[in-house]
Amino acid sequence: MVVSGTEFHRKWVVQCEAVKQIKQRFGTGNALEYLVGEKLLGFIEAADRDAEFWQELPHFLDGIRGVFSLEETGDCVDQLELTRPLSPPQRRALRAISSVSSYIH
Repeated sequence: MVVSGTEFHRKWVVQCEAVKQIKQRFGTGNALEYLVGEKLLGFIEAADRDAEFWQELPHFLDGIRGVFSLEETGDCVDQLELTRPLSPPQRRALRAISSVSSYIH
């Protein structure tokens, strides 16, 4: 499936670029909520159903690490783990962006 010239499972690339402006204009917390709390968690749900998404997941996680520090993602992950029901794959991906380890499987 193609969405606006971008394959849907690669839309994370556009989202990682957009979040840089969100972070600048609206702050780190809002940017993290958008990219991690909304887009990443939804992406992982799609990855459970579609191998193309699963193959892109490590690249998406790298994209997030390119925008946010470990401290920023760590605080966000702590909050998400306390306030949202998370599947095991979601929990593993969140831990991968909030630590120096990139292990997600």
